[in-house]
Amino acid sequence: MTLLRSALLAFAVCALVSPGNFGTIDTVARLQVARWIRLGEPPAREFGLIGKNGRRYPWYGIGQSLVLLPFDALADATVAPVLRRAGFDAEKQRQGSETAIAFLMQGTLTTMALLLSYRLLLSFGFTPFASAAGSLSMLFATTMLQYVQSAQENLLLLVLALAALDSVRRGRFAVAGAACGFAILVRLPSLLDTALIASLALLWGAEARRFFRGFLPPVVLAVLIDRWYQWLRFGNVLGTYADLISRQLRNPDSPAGFPFSYPFWKGVLGTLFSADKSIVLFDPLLLVLLAVALWRWRAIERDVRVLLAGLAALLLAYCAFYARWYSFGGEVSWGHRFTTLPVHLLCLFAIPLLLMYGPKLLWGIVCASIVLQIASTAISPQLEYQQKFKGLGNAVIWNRAVNLAQLATGHQDPARIAGIPREWTSLYYFPFQLRFHFPALARWAIAAWLVCPVFPILLSGRILAGREGFGG
Repeated sequence: MTLLRSALLAFAVCALVSPGNFGTIDTVARLQVARWIRLGEPPAREFGLIGKNGRRYPWYGIGQSLVLLPFDALADATVAPVLRRAGFDAEKQRQGSETAIAFLMQGTLTTMALLLSYRLLLSFGFTPFASAAGSLSMLFATTMLQYVQSAQENLLLLVLALAALDSVRRGRFAVAGAACGFAILVRLPSLLDTALIASLALLWGAEARRFFRGFLPPVVLAVLIDRWYQWLRFGNVLGTYADLISRQLRNPDSPAGFPFSYPFWKGVLGTLFSADKSIVLFDPLLLVLLAVALWRWRAIERDVRVLLAGLAALLLAYCAFYARWYSFGGEVSWGHRFTTLPVHLLCLFAIPLLLMYGPKLLWGIVCASIVLQIASTAISPQLEYQQKFKGLGNAVIWNRAVNLAQLATGHQDPARIAGIPREWTSLYYFPFQLRFHFPALARWAIAAWLVCPVFPILLSGRILAGREGFGG
């Protein structure tokens, strides 16, 4: 029942927020690697760096491509033949397959995130109700919801971190090492997460020799695979894609140190306080957690305090690591996408601790955060990103509020949307996007979509009402 209930909720949410595509060109490039592995297609088309033998390769890690691979094979075997028989051209077949892949992958990962976060909270002694509330709040009241919509690697990294933490809590150190190792294949800076999880295991009382005997082999194997993949593409073992970007993509007018050329303190302070990337603005549950932790720190159970302190340190490490990256915060993203992992894990504990210790006043921030995250999925983040260059400023959340108000009233300011594709200036949900390509089908899809919010609300209420949370 645990799996069924969380899966129903996860797929209902995915059906509700899906834009009908990956939501980012990065995942398209990673899918191409999966097709290179499976079908022998080129590893990259126009999006990549020149590597061995003058061939173009993507610069990302291989991890998400390996996850995409089975979903791509499934879509090829089921969706693609149906679209071919229906007479759709190659482009429509590709779009249909990507829609199926994105939906299945994000639904599966969301299910796993709900289950693992619930289990993790239970392992710290929180009640089933508080654990379910924490898991649901991470989904609906943090930027995780936006990364359910956008198939960037953020949701995958969150699942892997939750799996590693839960496995450490249950003494399954080889599983924790495998999860950390796979995260390294997704994104090399996950070495920071790996170091934190190893430290937490020892601080939580794991016997060092037994822990490292299980944990280290899969991590070392992952590093070796990552370095082999680097050699396979670019002919070196010790380099990173940052070196290659510096050599191949640097323009004559690029600042010194490119791609690590953004002013350091501007990057650090921008992560905390800027109007377009502030983690506090985009994930207000951090304020709830901070208030409860400062007020009742000594009352919080020791292992939870150790984890919160470790995650805060990891957040600072990511702030510093990415502070000088030329694409500060990830540019076309909702908030600072390079810091979402520690932010989401910290926010996971906000509601369980608030239920135990917090003042009722903080529930207003929780409600505001839910509204904010729902708003984050309504329009593509591309709209506010493009509006920056129209002189509308960097206040993304304010611009989102204005854009939604104008969209709701049907009076969009032409100056705000001039030159921006109409797909980015309208509701981003799949049925509404269908209007631009299949208007007859869109009418029925929109009618069905309007019923969709009922299912997540009912499922969430049932989960919270059950005596055993997700397991009720």
